[in-house]
Amino acid sequence: MSTVDQRTTLTEPAAAVAAPFSEAPARAVGAVALAALALIHVEDLPDTWGDSTLVGSAFVVLIAVSLALAGALLARPVNQRLWLVVGAVGAGAMVAYVLSRTSGIPGDDDDIGNWRCPLGLATLTVETLIIVLAAWLASARSRS
Repeated sequence: MSTVDQRTTLTEPAAAVAAPFSEAPARAVGAVALAALALIHVEDLPDTWGDSTLVGSAFVVLIAVSLALAGALLARPVNQRLWLVVGAVGAGAMVAYVLSRTSGIPGDDDDIGNWRCPLGLATLTVETLIIVLAAWLASARSRS
């Protein structure tokens, strides 16, 4: 290879651009966010269960689904459908939270107007991360 060829090869950005996108870091962040969502709801479960068995049961389902999805993200390469499910779980939890603070949920109207709850703010933050991450990766998958 001549000197000119070497300079062209070294300054060619095509190799860096063509490198495959690795989802591993995003999958790890998603798994940690889902685990955090589950942990927040585990922390609030005893009080919630005492106030409303219906909402407590929904918490148990959310905890189980969040942990199962976290495991699925870590276990294998994921497809667009899994990211859509992850996003839907985050969005569903966020909608339930907003409903619990606005109109109330059947059997539990104690939290109407309680927007400053530290666990609630933490869960909204985690749910937002889950939704944004899932939407980004689902759309990246649909383009590829």
